[in-house]
Amino acid sequence: MSGAETKHPKNPAAIKARAEELLARYKPLISDWDTFLDVLVRPKPTCIVANAPRVSRERLSELLSADSPTLTPVPWDSQALRVPNDARPGTWWAFLAGLYQVQEEASLLPTALLDPQPGERILDLCAAPGGKAARIAMAVGRDGTVIANEKEPRRLSAVRDKMKRLGLVNLTSTVHDGGDYPLEAGVFDRVLVDAPCTSEGTKFRQGAGYQGSAPAFLSWIAGQQAALLRRAAELVKPGGRVVYATCSFAPEENEAVVDRVLAELDGMLVPTAVRPPGLPPSAPIGSWGGRTFDQGVQAGIRLWPHTHGTGGFFAIALDKPADAPAPTTEATRHADPWSGAPATWISPVLEKFDLAGDPLAGLQVIERGDDLQLVAETHSAPARPAPVSTGVPARRARNRTPKPSTSLALMVGQHARRRVVEVTAEQRDAYQRRQAIQPSDTQLAACRNDAHLSDGIDPTGAIEQGFVLLRYRGIPLGAGFLRPGPPAEIESQYPRAWKL
Repeated sequence: MSGAETKHPKNPAAIKARAEELLARYKPLISDWDTFLDVLVRPKPTCIVANAPRVSRERLSELLSADSPTLTPVPWDSQALRVPNDARPGTWWAFLAGLYQVQEEASLLPTALLDPQPGERILDLCAAPGGKAARIAMAVGRDGTVIANEKEPRRLSAVRDKMKRLGLVNLTSTVHDGGDYPLEAGVFDRVLVDAPCTSEGTKFRQGAGYQGSAPAFLSWIAGQQAALLRRAAELVKPGGRVVYATCSFAPEENEAVVDRVLAELDGMLVPTAVRPPGLPPSAPIGSWGGRTFDQGVQAGIRLWPHTHGTGGFFAIALDKPADAPAPTTEATRHADPWSGAPATWISPVLEKFDLAGDPLAGLQVIERGDDLQLVAETHSAPARPAPVSTGVPARRARNRTPKPSTSLALMVGQHARRRVVEVTAEQRDAYQRRQAIQPSDTQLAACRNDAHLSDGIDPTGAIEQGFVLLRYRGIPLGAGFLRPGPPAEIESQYPRAWKL
């Protein structure tokens, strides 16, 4: 068998028996086999990761106290919170408002080892569904660049969705075989290889029946993984870092791949022990199938369900020596037809909202199809492979009535002083279901005409029809269209694809 999936039987005992049969070859590696099997088939706590540019973990926990009073910090990740097993954080209002993303705890490990820094240029060679690329983009900030590559074009839709909801103006997606990613893309400060794998560490807990992997399939996929790691070594700059990771238990996909590539590259990558504070240590495997691995492989980390309470995972950091030869290929940069500064194109959308400060500082606008996209000024996308998507949509280029996109509203809404409506929890939920809401006169105080008294807005001024921004507890939710009435009504402009 080659790794096909079927649905698990519902009976937990049957699931456990199936796991014991298919994973029996790992029994010599695991001292507490029964506990391993018990924990393997249980649901694992989901994590949510705060969108750090918008909200801290502490503020996020406070905002979500009504949805889930039992959020607990992940001790080894400063932005992550564990949520209960039965929670559905992808349906909570704050998720729809772009305050966090959902990840399984084990998948936090590769980014922790990568350790992205502000301003860096980083490549995620196998990015879909985009959680790690999004996390990297949050870390490098507007002065950094993240390239999220994926071999299968259809899988990029999840990456694009995260870009828009989280406001990732520093991210470009590309489609290419990562094992042959063009060197013309230029060098990167860091490269993540979260390699396609048999996914043994996650299949059972997700309820999809892992059917085992024949030796021929394991050999084939290990070859793909080695190709990805070799290309990452070529793309990373001297002094840079590569992280290799899988969600498999198989030594053939983990230690053996790293051992093989280290031997082939002969010093081009050096294993580096990185231990996130608070994460219980767990050493990689030293030998398997009569083969002893390079001692450097011990710099990696294995996560086991019964010791870490997560899915199974392997990750290792590999640094390129600072005195390694620099790449000889000249980088080519993508040159979109820049359409001008945000003030030129976006001002007609935002002028009525009286924004405090300059929330679009450091951004520029490109025209992509029918959309005007906001992109960081310092963004460094490659010419090859050609970008599929870059930045976030701000408005339609040819709309007769300038309308802010939801992405734009989420980015600037907290800075608005006019044409902004603070909603109740009930109104918030209705808005995110794309239902109209009926605001009170008090809620519409900032939506009256431009006549001002010395101490604020004229409370007797007429209410103007048009777009407004909605906030809940100061958090932007998106845009609506206000009709003065009476009675006044706000038509939800929340995206159909995102609605509750």
